[in-house]
Amino acid sequence: MNSTILAVILLILIVLPVSADLTVINTSTPQTIVKADTVTLSGSGAQNGSITLWIFGSNYFATMTTTPDKKGNYTFTLKPADTNRFSPGKYAFLIQDPGANQVFEIGPLSWSDGSIRISDRGKVVENIGSPATFPANIVPVAETVLNASDRPDVDDIFTPYYFYVEEPTIHFNRENSAGSLPDQTTGEALLITGTTNIGTENQLQVSVRNATSGDLVTSQTIPVVEGANTNQWTYSLNEPGLPPGSYTVTVGEQKYTTKGSASAQLMIREYLIAGNSSFIPQPELPPGTTPFDVLLPLLISGAALAIIGIIMLVSLRK
Repeated sequence: MNSTILAVILLILIVLPVSADLTVINTSTPQTIVKADTVTLSGSGAQNGSITLWIFGSNYFATMTTTPDKKGNYTFTLKPADTNRFSPGKYAFLIQDPGANQVFEIGPLSWSDGSIRISDRGKVVENIGSPATFPANIVPVAETVLNASDRPDVDDIFTPYYFYVEEPTIHFNRENSAGSLPDQTTGEALLITGTTNIGTENQLQVSVRNATSGDLVTSQTIPVVEGANTNQWTYSLNEPGLPPGSYTVTVGEQKYTTKGSASAQLMIREYLIAGNSSFIPQPELPPGTTPFDVLLPLLISGAALAIIGIIMLVSLRK
């Protein structure tokens, strides 16, 4: 009796479906994909042959298939040319494992009217419509495919994942509502910081131009650094910084320039005291010393010299 029960348990474990899952997801920021960024989806547990990735989104549908290695590990890589075609909104990513029979029953069919039909071994079972008509809430579309995999004759296993797609954005820290940065003083080092939603594999190009003539003053490539909540960037220019004048600072990523850049105005002012540029700066006094403390010894010394001069003059006359 015990051996029979054990045999049944082992049989159940053998026929239980083993599906592939995503274990590493590299996106711009958690749960977010930025257009023109590289996305890597890696998984394990693919013991039934090839794995297919279904992607649904606003005005977008595509599938990709890959063959796992001998250990069941697999990777899908979406290049900038792929993600640049995405539209802002919620996207569904379905990982399809063919199941124990190692055959995909569920598949997509492109129809002449532009719609996508879901088929079971070539037989149409659902029509999810054209990608151009996909709703902003893509979940019902994805669930249609998931429901198709529940058919009695299907052992395909689908695992859904959802991400939000955003346009690339760059922001300046300390920028006011007029689009200007705090004024700086000539001769000082320049430091400008900001945030961005694009991934750390990107490089940002910083250009500083004369705001009046548009002439390029300086440019530099800087990295994107991972931050706690959003990614960061820093631009610095060592002393003497910039000469007095008005400048336009532009920061942009190099793959997607339509919206992936931002500009701010920067004013570099002369070193002024009391608003008078002709006033010659005086040396700073030691701490705790007042101007009177410095002038009093000078006055006493001057008076003493005057007295000595008078005495000498009187002596010469005699």
